[in-house]
Amino acid sequence: MCPQRTALDNDLTSFVGRRKEIAALKTVISSSRLVTLTGVGGVGKTRLARRVGRELTAGFPHGVWFVDLARAAEPGLVANVVAEALGVPDQSALSPESALVEFLAERKLLLILDNCEHLLQACAALVATVLRAADGVVVLATSRESLGVLGEHSWPVPPLSMPDLANVAPSKGGYVYGYEALELLEERARAVRPDFTLGPASRPVAAQLCQRLDGLPLAIELAAVRLRAMSLEQIVSRLEDRYRLLCTGNRGGPARHQTLRGAVDWSFDLCSESEKALWARLSVFAGAFALVDAEVVCADESIAREEIFEVLSSLVEKSIVLREGTDEHPRYRLLETIKAYGHERLVADGAAVAASRRHRDYYLDLAERSEAGWFGADQVRWCARLQDAQANFWTALDFCLTTPGEVSIGLRMAGALIFFWNACGHLKDGRYWLGRVLDAAVEPSREKAKALWVNGYVAMTQGDNASAMTSFANCLELAAALDDPVARAYSQQFRGSAEQFKGNLGEAETLLADAVDAHRASGAVNSLTLLAVSQLAFVSCLVGKADRAIELCEDVHAVSAVHGEQWALSWANWVRGLAQWTLGDHGAAAVALGESLTAKHALNDRLGMSACVELLAWVSCEDGDFRRAGQFLGVAEALWASIGHPLFGSAKLLAIHDQYVERLRGALGAKTFERCHAHGEQVAVADVLTFVSERAPATDDEPRLTPRERQVAGLIAEGLTNKQIATRLVISQRTAEGHVEHVLAKLGFQSRAQVAAWFATL
Repeated sequence: MCPQRTALDNDLTSFVGRRKEIAALKTVISSSRLVTLTGVGGVGKTRLARRVGRELTAGFPHGVWFVDLARAAEPGLVANVVAEALGVPDQSALSPESALVEFLAERKLLLILDNCEHLLQACAALVATVLRAADGVVVLATSRESLGVLGEHSWPVPPLSMPDLANVAPSKGGYVYGYEALELLEERARAVRPDFTLGPASRPVAAQLCQRLDGLPLAIELAAVRLRAMSLEQIVSRLEDRYRLLCTGNRGGPARHQTLRGAVDWSFDLCSESEKALWARLSVFAGAFALVDAEVVCADESIAREEIFEVLSSLVEKSIVLREGTDEHPRYRLLETIKAYGHERLVADGAAVAASRRHRDYYLDLAERSEAGWFGADQVRWCARLQDAQANFWTALDFCLTTPGEVSIGLRMAGALIFFWNACGHLKDGRYWLGRVLDAAVEPSREKAKALWVNGYVAMTQGDNASAMTSFANCLELAAALDDPVARAYSQQFRGSAEQFKGNLGEAETLLADAVDAHRASGAVNSLTLLAVSQLAFVSCLVGKADRAIELCEDVHAVSAVHGEQWALSWANWVRGLAQWTLGDHGAAAVALGESLTAKHALNDRLGMSACVELLAWVSCEDGDFRRAGQFLGVAEALWASIGHPLFGSAKLLAIHDQYVERLRGALGAKTFERCHAHGEQVAVADVLTFVSERAPATDDEPRLTPRERQVAGLIAEGLTNKQIATRLVISQRTAEGHVEHVLAKLGFQSRAQVAAWFATL
């Protein structure tokens, strides 16, 4: 029997973070005899395994043993390296494997096998043999790929925790502690600059650096070394060439850990030729992608489409590609560090432009299919699909703008994304990309004419009517030169709404009526032609023809019901709500607006949600629910701010809004109104539908709370659990539960969120 010992060398630098991972692994190891830490190179598998081993020493009488298998150059040497590390006597005629098994048979120890990936099959075979023959042995392995042994618990090592960049902005006072990536950067930086510290000004830049380096400990440590001669800002600005920048580090460590390139080279060299090729081709994707995306973009004569799944799965197993999403809708992603390496390979092979063009063509096809398929019952699905592809659309559009001869394709793509811009909440993005492609387009074309009216539509929706009118004028001039009646009809349609928002209601009514007639004459029936009817109904309502507006909305409803259309119908319901409000039928208005809001929320149509909640505030005010009206105005204002000018920049609607604000200030008092309004502004976009649909908060006519009941309500509003309330009030948990139920019942609420909303108005 060997004496109890831990065969772990002392670490040369301190261990930072990983408290959750260590606790979880100790639990897993207590119930599994083979645990494999997997993950991309540089994520910290080795350091984590060593740390866990140190903390588990007491549980293994014969020690914790660390074996670096990177020293094993070929499969036949694996057993020799393990035996040598354990001190197995080399004096018998037994094979190294048999001698090792005999040595371990009666021992209880933790065996850490580090870097198994380059000899995966040999390691798996040895581990399986040891676990069968030695009941007291537990194996903790590190590998960029699972061993594939029966009973193995594969445990992916995540990057270090990082803050969201929005939470560390100096304007928010965001000096947030507890993020492992920032702790590691600060500690390693002090090793080269003892006076280095992260403060409110430098912390956002440090967070950006850690985000760009994917939270990989190796990359962060290499970046920290550069702080001897460079500032954080200088390092961030040079990260496009991260492999040259992060080329100096721990010269005393393994070669694969001395530079960032060394770590990734090690992974690349372990890949098959097909895996190397797919890795490089996947670098054209921005953000996450689906299997079908990779199959279309990356397949060619060397890797058939039906082979992509197997090769992609191998890259996932090797920790090159990350799998995320759900089992029903899995998606894949490369860390930026891995993606940059793949792109280097793609450029070196002379294949970068061709791969980017295949990527662009695929997303052009997706954009055009979404436009063609939008008119129907699949709009929510299309919205989700386009949202998933957002980053790839940006990459494809950028390719069109930076590659000679591709601008016309950029015009096609930007125009085809009309419903993504307008129906799915991306107005600002639409203005940006449409503006760029139009600035780059010199030659007249139908694609340019379409991009012009789409750009005008987006600008008009944002309330930027001056820019919109310029786009429409340019479109009409180009449409006349090209004899393009389609561009002319749509330009006139949206110009009509722009005139409406400028206050020219007569001109607006004429233009919209002409556009509706033109669409009907051409036989076109789609979401935009139905929207034209809703737009005509809108202006009809404003010129005192509310009954006519309702009739037009019913026309839209009839066609939408046949096709399953939701988006244009949601605008018709909004106009119906406006018309019912105009007629004083507030109950009917609330129903129509509620139906509209439900559809808008499903589509993430922030413009539509803003308009719905705004009108619901007016209805609530008319019904005497002043606090709720104030909250709704706050919700609407926050939503308007995210897209452009409130209420489309319409002077008439803005005047009505101002009248309601004054009424609410008078009814509630300025202080209470501001409190209600501020509470509404805090409602997250995802929670808008739930917030608006909940029962209105208690009014002054409802039961008054006793001081104790008010205290309990305040604790509920703070988000405390029943157990925490019991502790705060020094009562039993059962008594606290009774108090909470009593307060909810007395106020007539169903949820704690409603109590929080009500309490915020007091």
